[in-house]
Order: sequence, then C-alpha cells, then structure tokens
Amino acid sequence: MNSPLENRAREAAAEFANSQSVGDLLTVIDEGDNVSTYLFESKLRGYVGWSISVTLFSDGDETSISEVNLMPGEKSLLAPNWVPWSERLADYKALQAELEAQAAAEAEENAEANSDEANEEIIADVEPENLEDSAPTVLADESVNAEENADDTGKRPPRFLRRRLGRLKYKKDKS
Repeated sequence: MNSPLENRAREAAAEFANSQSVGDLLTVIDEGDNVSTYLFESKLRGYVGWSISVTLFSDGDETSISEVNLMPGEKSLLAPNWVPWSERLADYKALQAELEAQAAAEAEENAEANSDEANEEIIADVEPENLEDSAPTVLADESVNAEENADDTGKRPPRFLRRRLGRLKYKKDKS
C-alpha cells in the first residue's frame, strides 16, 4: 500500500512528465530535517536509464514539493563535457597544421622518387650510338581524337543558355 507522501510524489512526477512516463518507485532517500527524495523510473523517450526525482518537505499534515527533476542513472546517456570554443578551435588548427605537414612531406617524397625514376629512364633510353638515328615520335591516336572532338564545338547551347546569350547580345548592340 502506498503512503500519502509517495502518492503526493507520484502526482508531482506526473505533472512534471505525464502519467505514462512515470514508472515504478525505485527508492526513497531520507535527506533529514523532514525532507525526503523519491526516485521513480523514467519512461520518457530519450531518457533511458534516467529517473524522475521528487523532493518533498513534510511538516506534520502539510507537505510541500521542493523540486522535481530528471536524474541520470548509471546506464544513462550523457552529453560530453563542455569544451570552450577557443580550445576546440586550437585543436582543429593544430590538426590541420599536422595534416598539411604530412601532405607536404609525402609530396616531397613523391617528387624525389619521380625525379629519380625519370632520370633513370632517360639514362636507360638514351644510347649514344642510336642518338643520331632517333626521330620524334608522333602519337596518331591524339590527332584522331582531336579531329573527333572538333565536331563537338558546333552544337547549339541549351535553350536556357541561348536566351541568356541573346539578352547579352541585345544589351551589347544597344550600348
């Protein structure tokens, strides 16, 4: 059987949330000096593991509600500790500087590796005896692609672009 104080605490919790969000009584904490805190299971969405806390002051026949709030439990999800913007920005800038330094080092290594490979290829390809006989090489595929792409330049621009180009032409003629 529920005590009158527990009933009063449940009513206060139902006013705070709604009656479907107030679960079973978890515990009663005696704070001393006629003050007690009732913890009810919270069934609110997004507050898994939390409890609804109702603190009552009772002086004989009179009972008053001191506070009603949500209290996190051991398994509840909590927001991370607040970090000032200046510290977060400093961390971000330090990370960006480090990433840029790594990218520059990698680019330098790649440039050195590519220049070494290119020098080795040039030395291997050039033979002093065949130097006079070598003729410039022409890639036939590039010239064929260039001729095919030349035909694409004669297409009409899209309709919306034609209108805009027409307006621009009209403005140039007026001025």
